[in-house]
Amino acid sequence: MSYSRVDVVLFWDGEQFVAPKTWVICGDSVSYLKIKFYRAFNCIYTRSKAANSEMVAVELLKVYCLPLLLYASESVSLTPSQLHELNNCIIKAVFRIFDVSNGYTVTDIRNFVGLDDVAKIVEKRLIKFMDRLVDSRVYGDVFLATSLSVRNYN
Repeated sequence: MSYSRVDVVLFWDGEQFVAPKTWVICGDSVSYLKIKFYRAFNCIYTRSKAANSEMVAVELLKVYCLPLLLYASESVSLTPSQLHELNNCIIKAVFRIFDVSNGYTVTDIRNFVGLDDVAKIVEKRLIKFMDRLVDSRVYGDVFLATSLSVRNYN
């Protein structure tokens, strides 16, 4: 069996294990992210009703709930169906905050308040993560050397 340069091969007790090039969340593993998101959202939403402002609820959603929904999204590859599931969480939250029933209205509200699509948010987080990784003193040189060797190999 031949291995490329980026494959990590581990030998343990006579068995060999090959690590994948990208890590993927398998199956319905985004369900724990959704549970944490809805738990935080329900708590925040019931408490923010006293403020009598939808914008307060939206800001609290951005600050407290979105990080729970997008935890470690920059380090794993999410499938399009998983991204759609996570996006539905935000859509349902906007439905509940603004008490609307039309999908086009939700899209307009999300544009007005700055709640992007989950795929865009994950892409921004990935770019920010890579920039910090390259700029870091400890891992920057290792990351650049690895990426250069992978490019030269291909």
